[in-house]
Amino acid sequence: MSHHFLFIESNTTGSGALAVRRLLERGDRVTFLAGVPAKYPVLADPAPGLTVVQQDTNDLESVAGTVAEIHGRERVDAILTFSEFYVVTVAEIAERLGFRHLSPQTARICRDKPSTRRALRNAGLATPGFWPVATADEAARVAGSISYPAVVKPPADSSSKGVRLVRDAGELMAHFHLLHARRWNDRGQALTGEVLIETLLEGPELSVETLTLASGRTHVIGITAKHLSPPPLFVETGHDFPAEIAAATRDRLAGAAVAALDAVGFDFGPAHTEIRLTAAGPVVVEINPRLAGGMIPELIRHATGIDLLAVVLDQLLGLPLDLTPCRAETAAIRFFTAEREGRLARVDRLHEAGQIPALREISIGKSLGAAVRPAEEAADRLGYAIAAGPGRLQVMAAAEEARRTLRIHIEAMADDLPVAPLRSHAGGASELFG
Repeated sequence: MSHHFLFIESNTTGSGALAVRRLLERGDRVTFLAGVPAKYPVLADPAPGLTVVQQDTNDLESVAGTVAEIHGRERVDAILTFSEFYVVTVAEIAERLGFRHLSPQTARICRDKPSTRRALRNAGLATPGFWPVATADEAARVAGSISYPAVVKPPADSSSKGVRLVRDAGELMAHFHLLHARRWNDRGQALTGEVLIETLLEGPELSVETLTLASGRTHVIGITAKHLSPPPLFVETGHDFPAEIAAATRDRLAGAAVAALDAVGFDFGPAHTEIRLTAAGPVVVEINPRLAGGMIPELIRHATGIDLLAVVLDQLLGLPLDLTPCRAETAAIRFFTAEREGRLARVDRLHEAGQIPALREISIGKSLGAAVRPAEEAADRLGYAIAAGPGRLQVMAAAEEARRTLRIHIEAMADDLPVAPLRSHAGGASELFG
């Protein structure tokens, strides 16, 4: 029996693209609402079962009307998004129309980091010191009273965008003014000018991947170790699943994540909870009310056999869920980044990298001729390599070897440099490179 899934935006690659492909391949129907459909490579080729609707997805009432009209005309079985920026929209509309959904109030709390901090603090859980500021005077007062280094970030963005370590009041104010001046985010949603200042949490960053079946019933899938770029940025350059940590530490991290989810009223679906393991214990950095990005669901599939993407789709339909692992291996991803600003001119040795034992997938996500820069956020990453297998050391070595093997050529900007798409697939290298 086929089903009809309605997407309200998504992430442009990763799990969102995988979900669309899988649904269409198994004969389900997909209706995809997008403000700018051209942002999504997965929508570029017409496919049976795929309907793309151009829609102002930042207008809640307009979207709600469109979804209701489509549902009344050709029954929709589930609505979803893989984008951080539309989880509240999906929750609101799903509640109105009777689809399975996360609590809209919880979605709003998770989307706004100061609100998350307050909910956790009110529940007696550890949080960093935090100060939302909306004016230069407020920022200056905080800048003159806190200890350094500190962190300055947007209160409701994604992919490490705008997150920066600052070492003194001058750096804090400079970054405040940069963020405060932004009037729109990358999805065209209006910003208030508010900026979040936080104390720096010292310690490794990990994330806890969970699936909540109902309020108070959260299943911990596992814990991911994260590799971050050097300060002052916090771009994720790789992940390992499962994290190599002691059982007692794993229990403390899992407990902290579940307690945080309970504190914000999490009652349905996947969550990706980022945590710093400080000397005083685990401290939640943020709760993402969605599947993890960075291909973490694929790492989980390779390492445990749990297809978390398929599980989430089944949960939206109300089908029985199987979260039983069928193997205990390790998976790792390493991201490729540009060493300098320019345009992507050529990628060499992709075939050689793809032959590395334990490598499962290698992909270049940018187009030839695309403007690139050293990574300041996740969207700047050029591609990735995934390795998996029973030997942790061999898996880590394979992922790192792929990153070292690849030769990425960046040229100075030139208006006449052609742009050509790259296509990649699991189990091999890009189709444009041999």
